[in-house]
Amino acid sequence: MSASNVSEKGTKDPVLSAIDMFNLLLQCIDEEDKGKSEVGKKFRSRSRELPGLIEDVGFTSALSFCYGKAGNGIYQEVMDALTNKGKLSKDKETEKGYGIYLYFVLKRLNEIGLIKDDHLGEPVEALRSVINGKERIASRLIRPFVAQLKRLSEAVFEAE
Repeated sequence: MSASNVSEKGTKDPVLSAIDMFNLLLQCIDEEDKGKSEVGKKFRSRSRELPGLIEDVGFTSALSFCYGKAGNGIYQEVMDALTNKGKLSKDKETEKGYGIYLYFVLKRLNEIGLIKDDHLGEPVEALRSVINGKERIASRLIRPFVAQLKRLSEAVFEAE
């Protein structure tokens, strides 16, 4: 996929995309004080930790790690809540933090045209698609997006 193909679909600014997705997360947290949310705290930790992991072990390996930590069941639950603006239940917060981060990154890759719509529900297929010649460009294009997620989560959610 050439850079011109990516730019045709990915017209949404990465910072604006991160803001929109972060607002979606806030809507799905079922607590009055969002900053004290355990899911929010875990997401904050993932937002701080995973950009470095992407640099250290590579894009696909880092996202595979996220998927492994979340597990398919939690990932599907998180994706359903975020897609339908449902509430995130108050259990397995660490796994949900990983699942939310993975979903947001895959959603961004979909916005910029690097993965198909149906890959959002199939992370293994999304990762396979990215590793087949798109990993380097995905890693570069995702940086401003994940940096903004980190800034927002640090501003809103308390540290663990």
